[in-house]
Amino acid sequence: MKDNQAKYPQLRFKGFTDPWEERKLGDYVIIRSGWSPSNFDINNNANNLFIKVDDLNYSTRVQEESQVKVNILSKYKKMKKSSTIFPKRGAAIMTNKVRMLGEDSYMDTNMMALEPKGIDPEYLYTFINKTGLYKIADTSTIPQINNKHIEPYLLLIPSLEEQHKIGSFFKQLDGTIAIHQRKLEKLQELKKGYLQKMFC
Repeated sequence: MKDNQAKYPQLRFKGFTDPWEERKLGDYVIIRSGWSPSNFDINNNANNLFIKVDDLNYSTRVQEESQVKVNILSKYKKMKKSSTIFPKRGAAIMTNKVRMLGEDSYMDTNMMALEPKGIDPEYLYTFINKTGLYKIADTSTIPQINNKHIEPYLLLIPSLEEQHKIGSFFKQLDGTIAIHQRKLEKLQELKKGYLQKMFC
């Protein structure tokens, strides 16, 4: 009964009736890890992002900035734009900081990227963010996620068209939430200013 419910979601976009197929995540992504920053020449006048775990604290959905910029190093292939990225080692795994790359970027050795392969990038991001890969992390010593955790991990796959609909829907919803969050932060600052001036 539960398996049947999982393959036929309760809520769907109109026109979609085919069951979702259970597949291994490793069949739909290219798993990549970053490199030590010591391999790169730091150049904050460059336009090449070098993303570290701490950079995820300054973004919400799309990672478009990093505190460190580096010169291009041709022997290392950048992580592709629209890959889903997250910490792969340490306590940061448990915070479920999952982001989508906003541009081709280099990454630190403590980061992992899942490059979409035959799956809608927005759907992949939404699935990973919702699932919480920290649930499958090895926590026996230092929390970590490796290829052996990712490759066999099961995900439900609808048609590409339905994936696109779902991914676009949640992208738009996240955008609306971000707009209201910024409005809330501005109102909180405004309130703080009024309180300081009235009760000084």
